[in-house]
Amino acid sequence: MSRWGTVRLVVTHYSLRITLSLSMIFKPLPCKSRWEGIFVISWILLIDILLLLWLSRRDADWVSFLLLLGLLASVPLLARLAYRTWGSFNLCYRLDRDALHIHWAATHQIVPLQAIQRVIRSGNEVGGWNPLHWPAPFVRTGKGQRSRRLERFATRSLPGCLLLETNEAIFALSPVRSDAFLEALETYNQLGPIQSLTLERRRPLLGAETVFDRVSLWLALLSVLGLLLLFGILMIQYPSLPERLVFHYNSDGIPDSVRAKSSLFMLPIIGLLAFVINGAGGIWMAYRQQRLGSYLLWGGTLTVQLLVLLALLGLIA
Repeated sequence: MSRWGTVRLVVTHYSLRITLSLSMIFKPLPCKSRWEGIFVISWILLIDILLLLWLSRRDADWVSFLLLLGLLASVPLLARLAYRTWGSFNLCYRLDRDALHIHWAATHQIVPLQAIQRVIRSGNEVGGWNPLHWPAPFVRTGKGQRSRRLERFATRSLPGCLLLETNEAIFALSPVRSDAFLEALETYNQLGPIQSLTLERRRPLLGAETVFDRVSLWLALLSVLGLLLLFGILMIQYPSLPERLVFHYNSDGIPDSVRAKSSLFMLPIIGLLAFVINGAGGIWMAYRQQRLGSYLLWGGTLTVQLLVLLALLGLIA
């Protein structure tokens, strides 16, 4: 081999080592349900807009309250569909010398290469199709071999996946170039890690486990129920109320504040503002690890809602 040929070989060798010392990104096979998710989200948004228009043109009554409940019920559904649709678009696998990094929506799963015991090119399907996991139906957690967790971050069923087995879980992936993925995995293993990592899952954009514990979830649920109770009582009783109501009496018992019955909606709106402001403050304090302060704020929301409910019942009774 000539001297220049040897130089080119050495340069190529070191270029390959420099490339492998960084990272390689592998995209999954296209998710078939991601466009379906966008289609369904668009339809739900269209229906919500039509419901809002209908609600704005109706007088408050029990039908309006049912429409409001339908709108509220669509919010968590839209949030879940949007989150899983986002994940079906941004799913990718990143390999470096230390670990396999799986990115899906706001989730960052770290699988140290040293923790991978073996690689299986395909597996037997476990369980059936579940509508709760749609879109991206092959991204979920279940039971795998030897009752270990089966962590699916794939766009295909198990027979079309690569299975990475560790002591704690089995990870199912579906890279487009599976042979290149396995080759890079083997090369990084031979190079050895730069730092020691642990198998963990990070959710930097959510942090739900940091903010919401059991107590805070109960407080949030009670606050939502309090809001529904305030709006529900007023909207159901609204048609039978007189057009003008006495809101205040002076010291002699003579009415000194008479307003239209539509002014009653100020009371549930006060409960809504307390829910939003105290809720945001409680989340901020929970992120700062001031759990007691967050409990006081969320509990204060319930106190405000209770006082508003008593005032509302006193006015419409």
